[in-house]
Amino acid sequence: MNVKIGTKIKVLRKRDGVTQEKLADALGVTPQAVSKWESENGYPDLEYLTPIANFFNITLDELFGHDLAEKQKKIDEYCKMRQALAEFPANEQLLFRLASALWYQWNQDVGKSGEIWTAVDGVTRRDPDKVKAVKGWEEPVRIFTDLLAASVNDEIRYECTELLIFLYSSIGEKERAVELADHYPDSKNDLLCTAFELNYEQESDMYSQRLLTDGLNILSHQMPKHAKDSKLKKEVCEKLLDLYGFIFRGDYGFYHVFVSSLYDEYARILLDERTDEAFAALEKAYEHGKALDACLDDIRRQGEIGYSSPFTCLIKEDSEKVYASKYLPQFLNCVLKDEQDDFYKKLHDDPRYTALVERVEKEVADEGD
Repeated sequence: MNVKIGTKIKVLRKRDGVTQEKLADALGVTPQAVSKWESENGYPDLEYLTPIANFFNITLDELFGHDLAEKQKKIDEYCKMRQALAEFPANEQLLFRLASALWYQWNQDVGKSGEIWTAVDGVTRRDPDKVKAVKGWEEPVRIFTDLLAASVNDEIRYECTELLIFLYSSIGEKERAVELADHYPDSKNDLLCTAFELNYEQESDMYSQRLLTDGLNILSHQMPKHAKDSKLKKEVCEKLLDLYGFIFRGDYGFYHVFVSSLYDEYARILLDERTDEAFAALEKAYEHGKALDACLDDIRRQGEIGYSSPFTCLIKEDSEKVYASKYLPQFLNCVLKDEQDDFYKKLHDDPRYTALVERVEKEVADEGD
């Protein structure tokens, strides 16, 4: 609750000339509990909200400080929008504004309701069935859904989707929320992380972890572009590799592919001045490529794999991550033996490079047999 309900109780008690002891006795609690509420060091349990409102002969809206004048103002605004829609029934902007206003009003009513909470394993949470019982969500759902079916305005469609996802999540229709988010794969993790936060904490945390790994991958692609000299490029690669190591704690899973690419980039940066370090980085690129292929084999056998790091432990990789071809053949042909790539040509006479190429060729051939 964001409302200073304790302050409201104190004002009402003073208004009626009631002592803390008398209020406590009427509610069946201790005077210390009332004192704690009024000092905003705690909130009344949900079961006491209605008795408190009844004691002071007010509504729950008034107890929560809901401004009735503001409520009337919003009602007037809805009426104006409906009058405008009666004249211009196909105006998408008006429809969206009305649906959004109805959605926000319903969401406020949910937040002010004292009946939506339930205790699960000693933790008080919102009950989706009780949220669904709060009247007012049906009409915005209908309007948003109609707009999604008819509108060609991408901005309206996205905003309708965003609000519908939150609403469906709030009333317990998680599958519908996910189905809508699937239409925006680039925003899916963000949309569901936010929408599931209240009702589906573990799923929200999983999408949060997806956002973390997505952000890391974006960093690994974009940061090197802005490093204009070799010293800064080297530092960027080192920091990114450290960050991957910190987040994944050695259990890279499918993300071996990104780490392999980073080591390849790191080797190219080191090549001019530090051949030994460059070769060591190239070996690392190979090792992570090989580990990726092992990871993909595990997915094929098991159907899915997970991660052990606290930052990725809720993420599961399934068969959608399994490519038709493995990574090492690409590493061999597009990195080690690419005749158009001038970077590694200066290593071609190094026996370590020759040995690495032969090792990868043998492993690729063995896999093909």
